[in-house]
Amino acid sequence: MDLFDSLDLEPSEAESAESDAQSDVHAAAPEAQRDVDKDLVGPDDETANVYQTDRVRIIIDPSRDEKLTAFGKETLEDRYLLNDEKGTPQKLFARVACHYADDSEHAQRIYDYISKLWFMPATPVLSNGGTQRGLPISCFLNEASDSLEGIVDLWNENVWLAARGGGIGSYWGNLRSIGEQVGHNGKTSGVVPFIRVMDSLTLAISQGSLRRGSAAVYLPIDHPEIEEFIEIRRPTGGDPNRKAQNLHHGVLVSDAFMRAVEADEDWALVSPKDRAPIATVKARSLWIRLLTARIETGEPYIVYSDTVNSQIPEHQKLAGLTVNTSNLCSEITLPTGVDHLGNDRTAVCCLSSLNVESFIEWKDHPTFIEDVMRFLDNVLQDFIDNAPDHFAKAKYAAARERSVGLGIMGFHSFLQEQMVPFESAVAKAWNKKMFKHIRGQADEASKTLAAERGACLDAADYGIEERFSNKMAVAPTASISIICGGASPGIEPIAANSFTHKTLSGSFNVRSKALQALLDEKGENTDETWSSITANEGSVQHLDFLTQDEKDVFKTAFEIDQRWVID
Repeated sequence: MDLFDSLDLEPSEAESAESDAQSDVHAAAPEAQRDVDKDLVGPDDETANVYQTDRVRIIIDPSRDEKLTAFGKETLEDRYLLNDEKGTPQKLFARVACHYADDSEHAQRIYDYISKLWFMPATPVLSNGGTQRGLPISCFLNEASDSLEGIVDLWNENVWLAARGGGIGSYWGNLRSIGEQVGHNGKTSGVVPFIRVMDSLTLAISQGSLRRGSAAVYLPIDHPEIEEFIEIRRPTGGDPNRKAQNLHHGVLVSDAFMRAVEADEDWALVSPKDRAPIATVKARSLWIRLLTARIETGEPYIVYSDTVNSQIPEHQKLAGLTVNTSNLCSEITLPTGVDHLGNDRTAVCCLSSLNVESFIEWKDHPTFIEDVMRFLDNVLQDFIDNAPDHFAKAKYAAARERSVGLGIMGFHSFLQEQMVPFESAVAKAWNKKMFKHIRGQADEASKTLAAERGACLDAADYGIEERFSNKMAVAPTASISIICGGASPGIEPIAANSFTHKTLSGSFNVRSKALQALLDEKGENTDETWSSITANEGSVQHLDFLTQDEKDVFKTAFEIDQRWVID
């Protein structure tokens, strides 16, 4: 098959891919130059469109505004452009590129990648890069210890993280369950009341912030309060004083539990303190309860903890580090809590995403992914250097492991442009080709930067040459997908080919670009056609002028067999 030949893959290889420090500031950007750029100078020559800061100088291309949709421009205008950038999105891209670049040449390349919509930094980088407001990172993971001091410390840290717009994932599985002994003759009130306090704190802080802080809480599947925890966001049933509807929640599921479900065995709920059995439930009944809650409310998240820990970097395994929790959006899995050196870690991940809708354009670029990884390393160093003292645990973890999350967006948009159905072996082959390429380039960049700037401290302790402990993570990309011309979010199939998208910036009609092009070819790109698509919840299956192959290409997320999504 020609399509398989173009992928350099055999059809049998068409399987879905899974995306798997303290440091001196590098010589190209010494500490004095890593300070916040105070004099952001717009074009000093209107014909040349020069943009410069106190340390770098690049050329911007105002014509690239045409790559942005009206929705994308309004999103930038409303949420990300500074006062002197209004109406000029290219200045924002230049500001961010210049602030986090090694030098002028690197800044020019980063600007070009962003302005061509090949790559988009995460929203806190766009919002705060090169300014004196906020931080460039908003993804944090931490855990509470089984003591009043540990619980209060977590609350305090989460208040500061939420106040800076942080997205937080907190592990509460160390706390004893309700009724267990504490002290000489006391009994615990359990984990749920403490989670409820976190719920109220997060809501209170968020209401006073421009960028809302949000949080997720996690428990393991063998915690004695797991049954109540599963229902914690359900508005009905149970004690309303033991609900937490402003938090997201997730469950850590072990291999042992899944084997018990498979065999329809009993499952022990055990004390986090000494692993003593507190209660016994039917594993399959608990699993059905978990799935029912997900179907009816969309949560809790499920994290397969044993699989995660089997895949952590070798140097973290050697250090005895383990992953107990995930983040707000469940794409990040990093070690938290007290580490092998006796220090408490609040994990940090620096996110940004490649736009694979443009994969054909950038796949052969010799420095693209390395340049982006350098950019992310500089963003991480900026956080380590400038985060306030309240972020001490996060700064420590960031310096030790230097984890970044290079993700993607636009996968379904790419398939539609190539007229490839999501439900096909060819789509699986493209998936594998993309992630193999990105992972290989990211791995090379980590080793190159380790040789140039030094390995992260966790790796250096074991003689391993890696700049980053973790390199890839597929984030949801809701906002930056809008900026990138309406690319499909992350690796998700699109929800509809035509729909109204309501955001903080207003309501906008969104249409599939690839479908528009096809309708143009057929002379059917009319308001009547689009009204029909919208009336059918974004589906094109009723359009008799489309072939079955074309209808298959433009199936929506609700029409795609979900087994193809996870296959």
